[in-house]
Amino acid sequence: MIKSWYLGPIVGVAALAASAYWWNAEKDRWSPPAPRKPDLPKVEPMPQAIKVRAKQAVERPVLWSARRPVAVEEKKTSLVTELMQSRLTAVFESGKERVAVLQRADGSTLKITADTKPWRIDSFDGRKALFISADDQRVERPLEAGSAPPPAKAGGSPVGERQRRPAPNNR
Repeated sequence: MIKSWYLGPIVGVAALAASAYWWNAEKDRWSPPAPRKPDLPKVEPMPQAIKVRAKQAVERPVLWSARRPVAVEEKKTSLVTELMQSRLTAVFESGKERVAVLQRADGSTLKITADTKPWRIDSFDGRKALFISADDQRVERPLEAGSAPPPAKAGGSPVGERQRRPAPNNR
């Protein structure tokens, strides 16, 4: 009579032999999986380099004592720079009418409509407003979150007085 505990090692040896045979028979059929390209973020191209105009450098070399800055039309550039330095804080629309409210660098308010001169508001898409001048210059300004004006220091407003008073000591 065969003892039942002899059966365990015999089954183990048979399993090892079957796995060794399978390993040897199937090892040549393996091939690596197909390569996958990683998901890369979309990269925007770099802006083109500004072309340098050498006409002025040739006409007026750098070390000449008579070299002076080129006269530029101040009126056009000052209007563009003023608009570029302003913050677009709100655009109000009612029907076909639009009013853009900008805050200048000095803190004053500038209102531009579709009928104002020299700048007028041409379009607004919810995030950016396009302004066009009388001579067809275009400036695009993003809508920025407005901030509350600073409290008035002169005049003794109650808000200012509360801020200046020290907190009572509770000991």
